[in-house]
Amino acid sequence: MSLKEFEFIDESIDLLNSLTPTLNMLSKELENYFENILESSDQEYLNVNSRVKTEYSLREKIIRNRYLKRYETPQELIHNLSDLIGVRLECRFIEEEKLIYKVLKSYFDTTDDNIYFYNKSNDKVKIRLDKEQPRKQKNGFEIYRINGLFTYGKNKINFEIQIKSMVNIFWSDIEHQVIYKNNTYVMVDKFLSDVMASIKNNLAMIDNQLLSVYKSFNENTSKDKTLKQKSMEKFLAKIAYDTFAEKMEKDIGFIVDFKKPCETIINYSFNKNKDGLDISEDTTIQGLMRLNEIAKKDIDFNSKIKFGKSPEFEDEFCEKLGSFIMSKLNCEFIWNLFFRILFEVEPLNNKKDFENFILFIKEKIVPIKHQGKLELNFKSDSKYILHDIYMEVASTLIQIDSIEILYEQSLDSINNVVRNEINSICRNIDSYNEYKIKRDKYMDNINRKIKDAIIG
Repeated sequence: MSLKEFEFIDESIDLLNSLTPTLNMLSKELENYFENILESSDQEYLNVNSRVKTEYSLREKIIRNRYLKRYETPQELIHNLSDLIGVRLECRFIEEEKLIYKVLKSYFDTTDDNIYFYNKSNDKVKIRLDKEQPRKQKNGFEIYRINGLFTYGKNKINFEIQIKSMVNIFWSDIEHQVIYKNNTYVMVDKFLSDVMASIKNNLAMIDNQLLSVYKSFNENTSKDKTLKQKSMEKFLAKIAYDTFAEKMEKDIGFIVDFKKPCETIINYSFNKNKDGLDISEDTTIQGLMRLNEIAKKDIDFNSKIKFGKSPEFEDEFCEKLGSFIMSKLNCEFIWNLFFRILFEVEPLNNKKDFENFILFIKEKIVPIKHQGKLELNFKSDSKYILHDIYMEVASTLIQIDSIEILYEQSLDSINNVVRNEINSICRNIDSYNEYKIKRDKYMDNINRKIKDAIIG
């Protein structure tokens, strides 16, 4: 004689098998129904799948949930099972799960009991909308899981809807195959749960990266290469921010706003040594690979930056500005953070990366075309005017004494100020001797206008 619970299981499985042909038919009907809802709403999705409860799943569920104590008969059990039929609405990204749920809430807009809702065009299919979604599972993670009722003749069949993105489908498969179907005795539950949580968090990050890629390449339909590059820069800057923000909170317990540094550093990575070539795609791929490497590292945000050998500067401007920055980067956190990110992102050693970045700032300040304009107007004396401009800019930036002097927007503003003053000099000054007389006026203009642009 078998155990009473096994007898209950056998009878329940016999009943399930007798219903399976009908359940298969109804599952396909539900599949088509929900597919039509998504199609008519113009909501993007990947697929709509359905499945019917299997013998194996039912047997395991009866034992795990101790249904013998809860239900007196197999008929009562089958009638109350919430997922005899499962319908899965599949989408690409996690944020689309919420959008699909909103479509369902909008479509199922009629109710008789404020629990189950239906559309007047088909009152046979009702879904339960009285509970908050997504719902938290026992493992602590959230899922869009909605109970439903399908009225078939005089019978009511329970079904369950799940809304899942690609990474959450993958996560469910990992959890099901590795955990629930793993019969190995597990002694390190805490370790295992931490590993699984880490996997889930990494999948969420992948989802976020994929979504950013999708938006970057689909929202910008223009063929303009500058717009395309800017879109790629913003994408990489966001990934960089997310990567370093997570590590910062883990290491020092809080996050400061460092979006501007990320944007500046990524802009630098795209534009250094460009030589007019369209290198956007290669730079994006290399940047992603580098950020993925950084994501695996531990970063100490409370340590000093070391150079090995002292940086060597090309000229007086680079020496003046570079020495000032070096005096700040191991004293104030925001300066330290800027160059810590820069040195992590860039491929060389700290010394060479710093030297290159100072040169990049120098090149941003005075447009090449306007250097040529000075030379055309003042011949060999143009180098003295250019030196005055560079040194005035360096002095002004040191007076401002803020990390904002390095931000992309500030460098563009400085570029604009210098360009306008060079145009004014070339337009209003006839000789180098006349320039020397009026030099202080133009240098004062540069100083004042740069401060207005950066400080406000």
